[in-house]
Amino acid sequence: MNKTKFRFTLIYLLAIFISNLWSVLVFANDFHDAPYNFLFGNHLDSHQETKIKIKNGHPVSLKGSLFIIFTGEIDPVSGLPIAEHPSGSVCEDDETADDCVVGWKINGLPGEAKFLYHSGVNGNDHPVWMVNRVDIPQPGSYTHFHWITTISTDPRTETVPIPDACNQNSASQLADAGAANQICPGWFLEIKAIKKFAFNHGGEIVPVRPGIDNATHLNLVTNYAEVSGITPTRSDDI
Repeated sequence: MNKTKFRFTLIYLLAIFISNLWSVLVFANDFHDAPYNFLFGNHLDSHQETKIKIKNGHPVSLKGSLFIIFTGEIDPVSGLPIAEHPSGSVCEDDETADDCVVGWKINGLPGEAKFLYHSGVNGNDHPVWMVNRVDIPQPGSYTHFHWITTISTDPRTETVPIPDACNQNSASQLADAGAANQICPGWFLEIKAIKKFAFNHGGEIVPVRPGIDNATHLNLVTNYAEVSGITPTRSDDI
C-alpha cells in the first residue's frame, strides 16, 4: 500500500471511530445529564437532549440530538422502518430508555417568532410560526422553531418576559391559550438526520435519509393569510 492510499485509509477509519465514539458518548450519559441538560420547559424535553452555550449571560447556541422510537412497522411506500418521537418519560425510564435512539443531530440559535396555528387542513402538526425572512438564521437550514416557557433553563427566562399564552406545554395548549398572533421567544433549529427511517408525525409518514432534513419539522412561514375553502395537500386516504 502506498503512502497516499494508507493516509486516506487511516483518515477514513479515524472518521468512523470518532462517529461511533460520539454515539457511545450520547448513550453513556443518562437522559438530560450535564452537559446535555438544556430544557425548553415543555413537551420537547421528552425527546431532545441538548447543551447550551452562554456568553456574558446571553444564549449563543444549542447542540444536541432529537430522539425517536421505532414502532415495529414498515412504511409500505418507502420500505423504511417507521419511527416517531417518544413521549412522556420513555427516554428517562430505565426499562424503556434503550428504546430511544438518536434520529437527528440538531444545532440551535436563539430567536423569536409569532405563533399562528396548530391544526390545519392536513391535521395536527408542529405549530406553525411566522417570521421575517431576515430573522431566519443564515447560513444554514434553520427550518424549525420551538418556543420556551418560564421553566426553561434558557437564561432569557430571567430577563425577557414570556407572555402567559406562550407559557404552554404543547402546541394544542398554545392554541387553546389564545397564543395566535403572539410573539414567543425560542430557538431556531437546524436538523440533520443520521440514519434511515420513515418518520410518522400527525398521521403523515415522511421518508428520512442521512443529511440535512428540511421536511419533517418544517414549521416556518414568512407570509400568511386565511383562505376560505383551502384544500388539503394530500387525499384523505393517505
